Amino acid sequence: AREGLNFQEHCTDLFHFELPWNPGRIEQRNGRIDRKLQPADAVNCHYFVLPQRVEDRVLEVLVAKTDTIKRELGSLSRVIDEDIERELQGGIRHKDANSLALRIEAADLDEAKKRATKDELEDARDGKSDLIEQIENCRNLLQKSRKWVGFATDSFRDAISCSLEMLGGYTLSESKDAEGRTIWNFPSLERRAATDRSWTSTLDSLRVPPRIDQKKIGEWRREAPIRPVVFEDAGELTEDTVHFHLEQRVAQRLLARFRSQGFIYNDLSRACLAQTKDSIPRVILLGRLCMYGRRAERLHEELVPVAARWTEPDGRRTPLRAYAREAERRTLELLEDSLGGRPSAPNEVVKRRLLDAAPRDIDELRPQLEPRAAEFAAIAERSLAERGERESKNLHDTLVRQRDRVVEELDRFESEAQLTFEFTEGERRQREADAQHWRRRLARFEADLDREPERIRQFYEVHARRVEPVGLVYLWPETN
Repeated sequence: AREGLNFQEHCTDLFHFELPWNPGRIEQRNGRIDRKLQPADAVNCHYFVLPQRVEDRVLEVLVAKTDTIKRELGSLSRVIDEDIERELQGGIRHKDANSLALRIEAADLDEAKKRATKDELEDARDGKSDLIEQIENCRNLLQKSRKWVGFATDSFRDAISCSLEMLGGYTLSESKDAEGRTIWNFPSLERRAATDRSWTSTLDSLRVPPRIDQKKIGEWRREAPIRPVVFEDAGELTEDTVHFHLEQRVAQRLLARFRSQGFIYNDLSRACLAQTKDSIPRVILLGRLCMYGRRAERLHEELVPVAARWTEPDGRRTPLRAYAREAERRTLELLEDSLGGRPSAPNEVVKRRLLDAAPRDIDELRPQLEPRAAEFAAIAERSLAERGERESKNLHDTLVRQRDRVVEELDRFESEAQLTFEFTEGERRQREADAQHWRRRLARFEADLDREPERIRQFYEVHARRVEPVGLVYLWPETN
């Protein structure tokens, strides 16, 4: 069981029923549970040793030697493996057990090999330090991205639920798993799939186990259930649930439906009506600003509000006029308060008056949406340009560091070529192949430095924009 079996997800104890005579194989076995994604802080590897049997003294030394080499060098050396295996190839004779144990205990690399091994491990440790630094940078980038996007799990789940309701009143149902964690059971969409067969294949990404080529797809679908979904990382890999995220296939399709119809459903003939503690009736036209790159890449999208004081259409002498910034800010605060508090709505008479006025209100506010969107677009365009410059510079610096690293590795290869390290023929061929790859990569760096950072900068250039009304909101005083 030393290869091809990974038990780290559930096992923390490993028992060696017998021991191989090669320390590397012992380490390979232990690696079945002592590996990445092991949730336990410590794992235990057990060995059976009979104190009354002299030969087991050799096995004790073998295990201890494995631990010592790994502790001193950070990894087992193949040369040590071969030396120990050579000592044990004739078996363990009763009379030779003690002397054999002493020879294994004394086995070590010569100074030149040990120095070379330690140099390689130092490079690995330096690489680990760089990796830790990169992980910290990635965490900072993730935090900045979350702040930039404004992604919230609850809003994401609400958007998925709204899209499901558009499909015919389906909803996610909340439940608990065996560990007491919240999971969401995905609704059955068979009725929808009966009229739109593409949904059947879309839902296949929620099934487990994956389909194998030999099994008929209909049979697989009957046997493979649709798994519950979760919206936050559970901290472990499991096939019991599906982690819903923005790139998940079902989520993307549902969000696409939500974005295309969620705001402009029924051509804005329906409006959002809410009551506030304010004494002034207000109306908000919500527009969506989309900005595109040179190949129609969507670079930016945001909602643009145009708020105004609402008056009866029959009493208007002039069209509705958009508020200035301070009054608009106050209106949006009232909207947030009304959405977050206890739901309330005007009576049926008021509702009818407001809905009858909606088409005219949209016509009067829509001409004021474009100049307001232009202000938002100018801010977004500056931000995109700054982001392009920043990412272009970061890519340039990364390419320069990679180039310097390749030059350093080639210099090391040339210097090591003057020394004798008793490499095998396979190792020499691999080293030469690495060097050839480094030389080819080095030749491409200058072209990459000229082309790639500029390509990143151009990606964030805005080539087109679109503004469209997507929602209408009325805020009605509770006292009126």
